Amino acid sequence: PLRLTARRPPSPRAARPSSGGSSMAAPQGKRSAAPEAPPLMKRTRLEGPVIWWARNDLRLEDNPVVRTVVGEAFTDGRKCAQIFVFDPRYLDRSNYGRVTDPEFKQSISTRRPVDWGNRKCSALRARFWLRCVRALGRDLASRGAELLVCRGRPEDVLRELPAGATVVCQEEPVSPEQKDVEAAVEHALRETGGALQREWGAMSLYHRDDLPFRIKDQMPGSYSGLGAALGWKDIWTSTERRGGAPPGGARGPGGF
Repeated sequence: PLRLTARRPPSPRAARPSSGGSSMAAPQGKRSAAPEAPPLMKRTRLEGPVIWWARNDLRLEDNPVVRTVVGEAFTDGRKCAQIFVFDPRYLDRSNYGRVTDPEFKQSISTRRPVDWGNRKCSALRARFWLRCVRALGRDLASRGAELLVCRGRPEDVLRELPAGATVVCQEEPVSPEQKDVEAAVEHALRETGGALQREWGAMSLYHRDDLPFRIKDQMPGSYSGLGAALGWKDIWTSTERRGGAPPGGARGPGGF
């Protein structure tokens, strides 16, 4: 049921991350001398709805995926909707350790079946997951929208969307499992005349304009290089000392 009405997208200035709220705000640093413009959505004219496939980016503020979905729907006069899919492969037991589907291409090639006797997701993690999804649903409801929550493989669920749908999601730069899921969803949408659009930045603590390098051709190739470029300090090797334990008189029962 696609009952949502597209809203006018916020201006780039208003859409920039803020320091308030519960969302991950981008640190306010010195802006790059030559900021790199964010990539535009591919202008393949599709007639179906625009879908936000929510993944780990369960927030509305400071979310470039949401901004792209609303902007595309408003520009082309298309309907938009928000969908979250509970993938059972990330909840059930797996014979491949952390890998959850023998059909995965990138994350299964070097692993052998090993039964660890445990589930992919513990009860505590599942509870936190549910709370995050419910919080997102409440945020959307307060704005007159609705979060559609489904269970199943995303490639199967999203295949049932109306023909010509554009699904927008966060780009997964690290996890081979998630990249395999993306590839499966992209293939399923292509079969129905739809398209998958990946947006960079939904999982980043920094806005691309605040980075001191160009993402396209100057991205550091290691965590150490990234930390050095961003001015991070190694607390284990730094000579700087900060306040330590409380004074000896501030002890609890039993002298601890």
